[in-house]
Amino acid sequence: MRKKVYISGKIGKDVVPSEEVLQKFATAEKFLKAKGYKVFNPTTSGYGKMAENTAKANGTTFYREILLLDIMALQQCDIICLLPDWSDSPGAKAELFFAEAIGLKVKSLIMHENEAIDWI
Repeated sequence: MRKKVYISGKIGKDVVPSEEVLQKFATAEKFLKAKGYKVFNPTTSGYGKMAENTAKANGTTFYREILLLDIMALQQCDIICLLPDWSDSPGAKAELFFAEAIGLKVKSLIMHENEAIDWI
C-alpha cells in the first residue's frame, strides 16, 4: 500500500489562499507524487466551504474550523511533510505536534527558488 503524505506549511487565515501559497503547495505535491506517494494537499482539499459553513453555524472562525478539518485529514496519513515556512504558521505547528503525538514520520521538504530539491 502506498504511503500517504500530508503537506504542512504556512497558508494564512484567508478563505482563499494566495497564488504564491497555492504554487508552493502544488510544487510540493508534484514532488511527492513523483516519488510514488499519495498526497493530501490542504490547499486543494475542498474543505474551505465546509469550514466556512461550520464557522457561520457555530459562531466560530474559519481558521479554527479549517484547522480541525485538516487535523482530521492528517490522522489518515503516514507522514507529515513540512514546507520550509512551517514554523511561521501556528496551524502548521499544531499539525506537527499532533503528527508527533500520534507517531507519524516527520520529514522536511528542501526548496530552492520555488523548486522542490529533496526531503529529509
